[in-house]
Amino acid sequence: MKKIIKSRLILMVAALTITGCFSTGTINQSGANVTVTYQTFYDGLSPYGTWIDYPGYGHVWNPGVDEDFRPYATNGHWVYTEDGWAWVSDYAWGWAPFHYGRWLYDDNYGWLWVPGYNWSPAWVTWGYFGDDYYWAPLMPGVDITAEFGSWRPPSYYWNACNRNHLYDRNLSQVMERPDRMHDVASNISIINNFHPTRRKDAYYSKGPDEQEVQKYVQPRIQPASIREVHTFPEAKQTGNQLKVYRPMVQDPKITVQQHPQQVEQPREFRRADNSTAKPIIKDEQRPVMQRPFQRNNVHNLPVYHGDNSGRGNNGGGRKKN
Repeated sequence: MKKIIKSRLILMVAALTITGCFSTGTINQSGANVTVTYQTFYDGLSPYGTWIDYPGYGHVWNPGVDEDFRPYATNGHWVYTEDGWAWVSDYAWGWAPFHYGRWLYDDNYGWLWVPGYNWSPAWVTWGYFGDDYYWAPLMPGVDITAEFGSWRPPSYYWNACNRNHLYDRNLSQVMERPDRMHDVASNISIINNFHPTRRKDAYYSKGPDEQEVQKYVQPRIQPASIREVHTFPEAKQTGNQLKVYRPMVQDPKITVQQHPQQVEQPREFRRADNSTAKPIIKDEQRPVMQRPFQRNNVHNLPVYHGDNSGRGNNGGGRKKN
């Protein structure tokens, strides 16, 4: 009898091990140092916004926020860590779009997040001019395999605040107006302070030096330690500890090679085309569309349901009738 019970226990352990090896990599199952695919982004962000099949970039995500949202400016603050300045978001979905991928602004739809597989404290370029610090989200296509100090974003992408307020918790209250950026963008000096990512195949900007910022801010800067957690609801700042959910994300090209029949795409998405897309990619372009109209434009896009007719980040889908 003991041998039978022991054999059953061995079989149960083996079954659990095999089940773990074939985990789907969803938000609740993924932990620190676990590799997931883009499907984790698609499933995890769907409740908080709209996925759009966008010309040239595949599936991008539009956050469902009512306020005048700006990445790395709205509903969050900067914290200095051993890895540089990290953006701490108060959004439930902030673990992904502020630490992976890129941001693109489209005048018809608003801010769009383009997924990426490299994690960093923040994907921004930093600068300074006069009494202000400046930072802007990196756009798609910026070459991060080399230091990107020569890259300059369109003026609309810049965020700014007085140097005295960079360490504030209520940062949105002291931000400069976006329409002011056009007059000063050409004068911003880029801060060349780069560091390799965890994969050691790309660089990110750590931002202004801690000792330099300390000259301007009143509270003593206490560098926060980074601790990895197993689920995104655990990701938050607790005292001087920054808990981050940062699973290793597989390059979608590798996913396709390893699992050619596996479809990676949102379960529901909308589709834009070249005639309606108006990306702001040049400094001379001026956004004019107000947020309520952008939300309506997104809502009016045709809806598709994901199926097996496509593959990878640019998969197809079945149109909703």
